Amino acid sequence: MTYSSEDLNRLKSYEKVHLKGEDDNLEPSEKINLLHKKDRNKWYMLIFNVLAILFFGYSFYFDITNLSDTIFIILVVVFTINVGLIYLQRKQISELIEFYHTK
Repeated sequence: MTYSSEDLNRLKSYEKVHLKGEDDNLEPSEKINLLHKKDRNKWYMLIFNVLAILFFGYSFYFDITNLSDTIFIILVVVFTINVGLIYLQRKQISELIEFYHTK
């Protein structure tokens, strides 16, 4: 696959964010291994946030908690934003892994 200079700059910024602190001299296979570990961690974070949304929703729906409506909405919004951001990070990591496979 041919990457434009814009794509390469974007991928370089993804690499800077997701592989920060790692040596730039690493082989692509080593970077792929690190990215797979980060992807797995993102899955755990995603599952945790979805479970938190379900927990708060369940406890609010069945009146188990004494949280006010405002607090409940704030919690659901925060965890939903987290799910969205984690999903975007996973997409970036997957794109980086695909890039290093073609390298």
